[in-house]
Amino acid sequence: MGSKRGRDRQFAATVMIVVVAAPHAGRARILEQKLRAPRMPAGVVSRTRLLRALGVAEAEGRVLALVSAPAGAGKTMLLAQWRQRLRSAGVPVAWLALDEHDDDPYVLWSGLLRACGRAVRGVDAAAEVRLAALTPPGDAGNRGFLTAFAEAVDALRQPLWVLLDDVHVIASPRGLACLAGLIRYRPAGLRLVLGSRFDPPLPVARMVLDGQATEVRAADLAFDLDEADLLLRRRHLELDEPDLALLLERTEGWAAGLSLAALSLASQDDVTKYIAGFAGDERPLADYLVAEVLDALSAETVDLLLATAVAETLTADLASRLSGRADAGAVLARLARDNALVARVGRAPTSYRVHGLLRSFLLAEGNRRDVVAQRQHHVEASGWFLDHGLPGPAMDHAADGADWPRAADLVDRYGLRLLLSGDATRLSATVRQLPDDLVAEPVTALVAALAALQDGALPVARRHIDLVGRDPSRHRSARLRLLHTTALMYEGRLRGDRGPELAELLGLSEEQVPGEPDLLLLAAVNRGILRIWFREYDAAEEDLREALRMARRDGRDALALECLSYLAVGAAARGDAETVTRRVTEAIDFAGRRGWSGTGRMTPVYLLAAGTAFQRLDHDETRRYLALAGAIDADVEPEVELSTRLLRACLAAAETPNRHEAARLLRRAWPYDDSALPPVGASYFCLTELQLALAAGDRAAVAEALTRAERLLDDTGDLLVLRALAHAHDGRKAAARAALQPVLAGTVPCHLVSNEITGWLLSAHFAAELDEPARAHDALLHALDLAEPRRMFREFVGASGRVRSLLIHGEGRFGRHEEFVHTAIGLFGDDEGDAQRATVSGEALTARELELLRDLPSLLSLEEIAGAHVLSVNTVKTHLKAIYRKFDVGSRRQAVDRARELGLL
Repeated sequence: MGSKRGRDRQFAATVMIVVVAAPHAGRARILEQKLRAPRMPAGVVSRTRLLRALGVAEAEGRVLALVSAPAGAGKTMLLAQWRQRLRSAGVPVAWLALDEHDDDPYVLWSGLLRACGRAVRGVDAAAEVRLAALTPPGDAGNRGFLTAFAEAVDALRQPLWVLLDDVHVIASPRGLACLAGLIRYRPAGLRLVLGSRFDPPLPVARMVLDGQATEVRAADLAFDLDEADLLLRRRHLELDEPDLALLLERTEGWAAGLSLAALSLASQDDVTKYIAGFAGDERPLADYLVAEVLDALSAETVDLLLATAVAETLTADLASRLSGRADAGAVLARLARDNALVARVGRAPTSYRVHGLLRSFLLAEGNRRDVVAQRQHHVEASGWFLDHGLPGPAMDHAADGADWPRAADLVDRYGLRLLLSGDATRLSATVRQLPDDLVAEPVTALVAALAALQDGALPVARRHIDLVGRDPSRHRSARLRLLHTTALMYEGRLRGDRGPELAELLGLSEEQVPGEPDLLLLAAVNRGILRIWFREYDAAEEDLREALRMARRDGRDALALECLSYLAVGAAARGDAETVTRRVTEAIDFAGRRGWSGTGRMTPVYLLAAGTAFQRLDHDETRRYLALAGAIDADVEPEVELSTRLLRACLAAAETPNRHEAARLLRRAWPYDDSALPPVGASYFCLTELQLALAAGDRAAVAEALTRAERLLDDTGDLLVLRALAHAHDGRKAAARAALQPVLAGTVPCHLVSNEITGWLLSAHFAAELDEPARAHDALLHALDLAEPRRMFREFVGASGRVRSLLIHGEGRFGRHEEFVHTAIGLFGDDEGDAQRATVSGEALTARELELLRDLPSLLSLEEIAGAHVLSVNTVKTHLKAIYRKFDVGSRRQAVDRARELGLL
């Protein structure tokens, strides 16, 4: 495509050779194309938000708008769209595209008068005559002419808009003085819009400060996601959101970059791959950059840009070091002022940034011209960044400059600092480039292993550790011993290794290494987390609290988040629900403020938040937190992974009306090796599994759940509650009460609060059966004391009919728990509550009731059913009444329908 600068030269040449009588005596001949706004392409995107902003500025009384941005930013199209909007509203609009000949005031005013006359033609004949009578002056400050021009414009019945494009070409003092006079002595009825590649030396800034002018900059003109999507769709291209976002990032919303990318995208088979590699050295884009940007610069300036392109952000000092020019800062300031795709960023010190596409072109061109010199520029940049305390960029540039010894040294010296600052990916990328002999060095290999573990790349970490071996005690250096120990602990943590060798490392990791705060912090974090899984809860709490203090002191926010996450896990393992809620809230808020909500350190937090929501019967929140955990692609401990899997199954089971299917969902979720769960997790999921199995009347599933609980829970209160539930289901109420007694007396504690709540509700049920209302109410109060602060509704909604009746008829007697009880009662009628009925507190069908239930769909009479089971008719009637009550139905047919809904038939 031809460049705009080239077209301007053609126009200028045409002006020089055309010999035609001027339409008005005493005026210069103006090429017709300069007076016409460019035709709107068929696929043009309306810049609605910018047009709206210009409309708002006009309404606020701003009489001038400066549109200042680099080549290809979309200035001319914005001016053309504004002209179109004004004309459609019947407002007179003059258009004049400037070129170098307009440096002459006589030529400039000739063009302005011609454009203004054309604008009012057919709108105001008298104004057209007055403007036609004016003779352009040969000098810039002719006050008489300016007065006459003002009188002609102000005689119009409405404002006259003058749109001047390419104002940046006016460079002579006379031409600039002419425009300054037009602005300074502007007629009251005149509105100006100036389009320029850089800010012209005109009195615009003062007008902006005075509220008389507005500005549209490159950042405003940059296409947003919706505009970029529309631009591509107009060219019959549809990108998915990630590809579109990446293209917008690559082009930085630059209109020319997007348009040129669209030309190439149309012929690409792999759009994603093309966008990922889209850069300034693409042929159409490179041609545009050369013609519209670089051709306008001196050779010395281009050389400076080539030398400094290795750095993404430049200070004057860095630019001078890379280019060898003392005036590099001044050159960059001029380029930024001239909108030459160089922007000023930051304030102290002043920094500059070359547009990404121009920079990628310069990097490619620098490599093409002299790859050795380009590498040396990277090494110089590495030295500068290290001198200024920035080891991350220093390491990147050392690698880009292929200075491998320097890169390896930076990994050894600063790797842990980068790792703890959240730069594990950068560290791993550098290590991958190092030669094998350098990676095999112990410190380098271990730092690389820690970075790989941070990235969740366990196989890579294992390979690095194996280069050093697995015996940290053999090292003479205390730093190397602790580094090696920490890497082994981290690896074992994620692999699920809980053997005695790992337990021994916990003691070794307490070695103190002076002057290594980052290493001591990383060791403390991993030691504290591992102690949770080794069930050393108090020691784990002490380690993690100390690590959190160190992380906050040293600004290691990533590890502070990890400490918060696992302090919540430790609280859950101890059954401290209040601390869990507090730590989870703190971690979510901490991560959200830093944009870390999707990092691997949040997986255990989301799991705990999901479990809390599930206990509160908030299935939407449970599903949301599980989705957040599932969206994180990172290795976590087997304990966390298994708990997440089982909680998903619990949610699915709770939302499945068929009881047999619900029980199967959770049973299938258990792995062959279920020993990874800590006691509190084992208690939680064993309780839920047993409740589902009892509700389904699946004796085999009940036996399996109890066998699992016996293996995982030892002699705990949790196991006693589960045994009591099974006894109650089988009608062995004395055995159930005997199992509960030590739990309710507090002599055998439970890991899980919900198990203790279940025990008290079961006790209330038994008391109600024995017509002991005082004991039943007292048991309910104990359950409410535990459940109300934690908002744990699930056990109450799944309680027996007798317990529900106690709650309903006891309203007004529960004191501070009244609001909780009222909410729980409101949940009794929900579908979720119905699906959970008869899963606890002895209200599941007994084995005998299940046997009789299976005969109800038949045509057998009650006498025949009694005979088949060797029971009396009265006994059968008693069992049927119990079935009707538990199903909340009134007839045999309704009981059969309800049993089929629940999957019991």
